Amino acid sequence: MIRNFRESDLHKIEEIYEKSNSANFLDTPAAFFKKDSKNFSSYTIRRCRNLVFEENGRISGVISFSDDYIEGLFVLPECWNRGIGSALLNSAADGKKELRLQVYADNARAVGFYSRHGFRIAGSGVCQMTGLTYFEMEKTE
Repeated sequence: MIRNFRESDLHKIEEIYEKSNSANFLDTPAAFFKKDSKNFSSYTIRRCRNLVFEENGRISGVISFSDDYIEGLFVLPECWNRGIGSALLNSAADGKKELRLQVYADNARAVGFYSRHGFRIAGSGVCQMTGLTYFEMEKTE
């Protein structure tokens, strides 16, 4: 079931953020995403609309977005390939003619996921926090 974020979800969302990012083996300092999960929860979660995927009382995914921009989509690694990310993305995209996001270029799994959902690479840059290259991706109807 997809539902709106509740304040009581915050700790679990931080865990999902950290585990999902860490499982992609990006070239970041050790424990970077554990530390950054607090930034994600205190900044991104507070200024975005957030949907969570909950099944049998367990939250396994979250998407944060504002208007036509996806700030983050994260699923627990042990729940990958179950359609959770697709369900969250489709819910966030409902009624939107355009969507944009940034994804680390080295995160082939995520780049492939978004490509399969109709996104295309529209540009690139370097993340100031991590020093990693990212792709700007967009989807238009």
